Amino acid sequence: MTTGYWRQCPVAAPVLHYRVLYFAYGSNLDEENWALWCNKKGYDPSSIEALGPAWLPDHELVFRYQSRLRKGGALDVHPRHGTAIPGALFRVHDWEGLDAKEGLSGGYYRRISVTALTDDGRAHSATTYCVCDERVRDFVAPGPEYRQIVTSRFGHGHDGFLAAANGVPAPPCTTAIFAYGTLMSGERSHDMLAPRVRRSHGSAHVVGASLIHIDWYPGLVLGDGGSVHGELYEIEDVAATLEEFDSYEDFSGYDSEGSLYRRSLVSAVTAGGSMLAWTYIYLGDPDPFPVIPSGRWTGA
Repeated sequence: MTTGYWRQCPVAAPVLHYRVLYFAYGSNLDEENWALWCNKKGYDPSSIEALGPAWLPDHELVFRYQSRLRKGGALDVHPRHGTAIPGALFRVHDWEGLDAKEGLSGGYYRRISVTALTDDGRAHSATTYCVCDERVRDFVAPGPEYRQIVTSRFGHGHDGFLAAANGVPAPPCTTAIFAYGTLMSGERSHDMLAPRVRRSHGSAHVVGASLIHIDWYPGLVLGDGGSVHGELYEIEDVAATLEEFDSYEDFSGYDSEGSLYRRSLVSAVTAGGSMLAWTYIYLGDPDPFPVIPSGRWTGA
């Protein structure tokens, strides 16, 4: 798979069966590398099927594992609030090859359950791999060859990878937030947002969604061909801001049940183009609430 191939493959939506999906963030993003390894080891390269780009929220890339094969550090994931790791989702037809490549039986990497996000606002239950605890070290710099391969062939020439390769905290995947309700200018809770704004992009909209009137607040609901209109802002201190907004929006985390909203990633469209942005998707039953035909919230 070339760097651009998986970016052209649409992710099936809205629901895919748990443990059928795999979130890749490293060498398995490259079809050629995967196929070469499978052919050498006797596994079927078609056991995984590329679906499209995705992000692992509230995690960052780290180099804290010494790999003899890579002659230096190899990629791992680590929880960190407010950022997200770019990668891709794959449908898995047989886990045997992946498990072997990740050294599951040897105790190198282990499977973990995660929630992956796509920029249509949807969340997907998936599996990825992280380094086993007993093999975790402090920072282990990647070797020049591995660093070059990952940045040039695997599409990881982004700030998060470069920070990880230098042993420093990764920047957030986006500093933008799409507000469509009470956080907008002139609304009752805009004072929460205003002090944290670094730049305002003005009006924006998200397609493939509708807006419902719940009470004194609205909810963005996915699943139709409409648009929700709001405002796009770039914010300061992303982790602290999102922590405050998570509490305000009753979002308890991706591995928690009972949240009223889920913090998701969307492609917010402005007059100047589109931007990846955080927003909050309503998780309750929308049926009891009226749809706002214009997709615009004007307060209640």
